[in-house]
Amino acid sequence: MSRVVKVNDLEKQLLLRIDTNDLVEVDKIKRYVAIVKQIRKLQTEINKHGVLTKTVNGSQEFMKANPAIKDLNSLTKTLISLEKSIKFEMINAPELKEEDKDNDQPEVSDLY
Repeated sequence: MSRVVKVNDLEKQLLLRIDTNDLVEVDKIKRYVAIVKQIRKLQTEINKHGVLTKTVNGSQEFMKANPAIKDLNSLTKTLISLEKSIKFEMINAPELKEEDKDNDQPEVSDLY
């Protein structure tokens, strides 16, 4: 099931996963969402014009890589770095009962 994630829904979910009293983290989420919007615009342009573009230089015509691809790659790297720096909190972490915890003693069934 593939569907496009709405930017507003993404922002809401990300804000639920951080301490919203920490303004630095809130700012990171805002920047993250802004980068996502830019990435989507670049993807739209690449889809519209293709990965190769025709360049006309005087009497010469040649194909070259769409410059938006370089920008897309750069923004994607920035997005990944920013995502790694966000202090996400565990949401609804399940509580393990004592009998459900692993005792560090492997059983035969664990080995096969």
